[in-house]
Amino acid sequence: MKKMKKTIIASMSMLVFLTLLGGCANTSQGEVPSIDYNSTETDTQMVEAQDETNINVKDEQGRTAFIDEKLDENLFISAELKMPENNLYEYVTQLKSFDYDIVQEAIGQNTEGNFVADDGSDKFKGGSLTYQRNDMANHLDTYCSYAREMGLTDDRDLSFMSQEDAVARLQIFIGMLGVGGELEALDVVAMNQLDFENVKKAIMEDSDYQFLSAKGYGSDTFKEDMEVYRIIFRMNVNGIPVYRNEPNLRQTSERFLAYPVTVTALISNNGIEMISMMGMFEPYEEHQKEAIIIGEDGIKEAIMKRFGDVILTSEFRAKNIWMEYFPLLREDSFTEMELIPVWCVDFEVDGQSIEDSRYSIRFNAITGEEIS
Repeated sequence: MKKMKKTIIASMSMLVFLTLLGGCANTSQGEVPSIDYNSTETDTQMVEAQDETNINVKDEQGRTAFIDEKLDENLFISAELKMPENNLYEYVTQLKSFDYDIVQEAIGQNTEGNFVADDGSDKFKGGSLTYQRNDMANHLDTYCSYAREMGLTDDRDLSFMSQEDAVARLQIFIGMLGVGGELEALDVVAMNQLDFENVKKAIMEDSDYQFLSAKGYGSDTFKEDMEVYRIIFRMNVNGIPVYRNEPNLRQTSERFLAYPVTVTALISNNGIEMISMMGMFEPYEEHQKEAIIIGEDGIKEAIMKRFGDVILTSEFRAKNIWMEYFPLLREDSFTEMELIPVWCVDFEVDGQSIEDSRYSIRFNAITGEEIS
């Protein structure tokens, strides 16, 4: 068995990377983001006029409510609120420290590949670990990503393994590494040799991707029996998703708030081609501190507190509310964290779609305090 190479990346490099991933620029408590309404790249979608009186329809069994209300001048809420059905808890944990020998054993037959970690010891700290069987792994990931974006693949099982079995195998693999939370597959791309050839041709003809020619994509070849799944996972805690680096996260303080929890894996008929994990945390005790979650009134109060001292010249309408766990780094630490439940609120601004307005706020679901 060939010995694996270890590439060392400094911890600060990871922090710089996370800064780039941080989403929109910092927004102070009293500011409203400036939006270029004349941009030709923005698709403005008009929102139907709605009654400004309260309309609350509650289902006690499902603990859901639809809120349609004017909170203040130019401030509205028109969204469904789903309260969690189970008791929630706050957890204290830290970023995962991977054991080199355990990872090597879990990889199995492909241990000639390259590891990328954030320190030089046999305990990979910082919650980040990337394995690539060879230099082709990045290319395969790009092809799968492009195929998904452009709709160039079908949702199907490959001959060497079903999607369900591929997901299960990778869940077992990551479980061997001893990470916290429960993995759930969000997206699966299935590609064979013909798919790769077609996607490669499409990329080479796409003017936006011409730069990949210089990176050797044009000379890639694929074995006739080659089959690959690319699987993107999210991490859940108590059945609630953990923050995954949504693009509209706003930092509200000088310190780093969270390491996004992301897992991307490629598995082929030759074994694991690539595994990339960021923000992995250590297992936590089953129950730590029970969390009493604010509901409809608390969310409205938090929104009002956020915008209460602001004269809104644009119409802000909360359209999407969901709950997630947020890995909040402790003060003066880059590894110790608390997993806390938060309410996430997406806003439409002047009738723009949520995707176009890209304005979202996260509130601590226990205290109502704005987090990001």
